[in-house]
Amino acid sequence: MNAWIFSTEPATFPWSRVESETSVRWDGIRGPRARLSLRAISSGDTIWGYHTSPEKSLVCRARAKGTAYPDPADEHWLAVDVTFESWLKNPIPLAALRSHPALSRMDFIRIPRLSVAPLTESQNKVLWGLSNGESPR
Repeated sequence: MNAWIFSTEPATFPWSRVESETSVRWDGIRGPRARLSLRAISSGDTIWGYHTSPEKSLVCRARAKGTAYPDPADEHWLAVDVTFESWLKNPIPLAALRSHPALSRMDFIRIPRLSVAPLTESQNKVLWGLSNGESPR
């Protein structure tokens, strides 16, 4: 199973919307890198939910309900259905992601405005630890 970071602006599409519905279509994502990432998503993959301003933090975990399919608004792009899993006990601020040696090189940090970003297995493990209160190393 893979893991991903999905970023959203809370004023436009808050993760609380995903929590309140059984399943939400994650659509409207544009950009070649995001499309490649969406194409690689499998059912059950872990999704780390990130809120941009003002929080600038990973705030929750969700799951991919299935694989990507053509975005109904524009079939050249992709969408994926997402189900909410849980709020993080300890949200992880952007500053902590940037300063952590194992996370500072992840695509989400290196490539500005990336709305869907893959994680390596080791990055995913670090995020699990941080979200459960482990100290950054």
